Amino acid sequence: MDRSSGFIRTFDAFRYIDGAIDHQFTVDELVRKDLVINLDLVVAMPCNYIHTNVRDSTDDRFLAAELLNYQGTTFNIPRWYEQSAKKIVTPELEAVLERSLQARFQYQGEHHDEGAPACRIFGAIPVNRVKGELHITAKGYGYRDRTRIPAEALNFTHAISEFSFGEFFPYLDNPLDMTLKKTDTHLHTFKYHLNVVPTLYRKLGVEIDTNQYSLSLTESSGKYVPGIFFQYDFEPIKLVVEETRLSFWQFVVRLATIMGGILVVAGWLYKLFDKLILLTFGKEFAKRGQEKKEGGLLDNVEDFEKI
Repeated sequence: MDRSSGFIRTFDAFRYIDGAIDHQFTVDELVRKDLVINLDLVVAMPCNYIHTNVRDSTDDRFLAAELLNYQGTTFNIPRWYEQSAKKIVTPELEAVLERSLQARFQYQGEHHDEGAPACRIFGAIPVNRVKGELHITAKGYGYRDRTRIPAEALNFTHAISEFSFGEFFPYLDNPLDMTLKKTDTHLHTFKYHLNVVPTLYRKLGVEIDTNQYSLSLTESSGKYVPGIFFQYDFEPIKLVVEETRLSFWQFVVRLATIMGGILVVAGWLYKLFDKLILLTFGKEFAKRGQEKKEGGLLDNVEDFEKI
């Protein structure tokens, strides 16, 4: 547990020693024209049936298959893949720093064993930083193609191992990572709606510039073009997650302020207690003991010296 979280965070001593994690939204000052989508998923259909395409609001289109790698495989998905929606949370700063190992795909545009029963599609796709869509469909559906795959051969059951935006950090957890979606119908449509927020993690001079996203999913059968669709949009704000610490002099000033406040409150409590005694027991009880001080042996010493 982070000692700077919860009620402990209110104590400046812990903020001076351990620091505090600060979350702030700010306008993204960087002019970002493009970025990449990092993708690694398996579709329960042969690679030579699949068509991939990217298009955006600027009408820029290209065949993603020219950059993505297609590798024929079998649809054997580990049982720990989640079939329900994952809880979306902002990762802890320490966890991000521990897992911020950058990587890249070694090759692109290579296709192997395209006739295997399932297809692994992976790689990095450069896209414009505007509203856009990544489509994974079957040949002959949604786009013109020389061939048309029979409807009974379609199966868009899929498992996603990686889906992220920007620099590729394979150990960071994203909402779509390790998720599985199944369908029993051939003409099934999966539509993922993603809102991407640039996120900067900063601690002790180390900066991790990445992106996180929220998502929603809609499904239908026979109503739209069958396939897997990722519709993404970018927010104009940036989330900055950083560790902040008080300087020594700020800590001293705030500590002195706290001590002064404690003394003032203690004075008020003392006066209040004195008033309560006076109201409850009367003046005789409140002044009890003062007659002893006034009637002591040394009270008349001054008069004795005058004699």
